[in-house]
Order: sequence, then C-alpha cells, then structure tokens
Amino acid sequence: MANDHPDAPKQFGIRLSDRTMNLITAIQVNRKKTYLPTTLTAVVEDAIQCHYNRLLKEGAITND
Repeated sequence: MANDHPDAPKQFGIRLSDRTMNLITAIQVNRKKTYLPTTLTAVVEDAIQCHYNRLLKEGAITND
C-alpha cells in the first residue's frame, strides 16, 4: 500500500527508508484485514503505542 506509490514519503514532506516503508505497508495490510483505518496517522499511532508498551515492559519508563 504505502510502497504502491513511489512518491508517498514526499507527499507527507518526509523521507523514509525502504525498510520503514515496508514496515508501514505491513501495518497497513494488517489494519486493512481487520477493517481498521490504514492512514499514515493510524499507522504512526500504532507504532508509537507499540513502542510505548515495549518501553513500559522493559522498565525504561513508568506509567505514572
């Protein structure tokens, strides 16, 4: 999905590596299968939530 359009990163005014674009596409495909929004905003929110949860689990941050 994200990789289907070669100018996708430019449309958002950002440059993303091919690896990151592949990750975005994987998240979009998964969200599409579960009937969730596949917008860049939704993908970023998912990624931030996953990273936050990992930091909590590792004890790097606390949920005060």
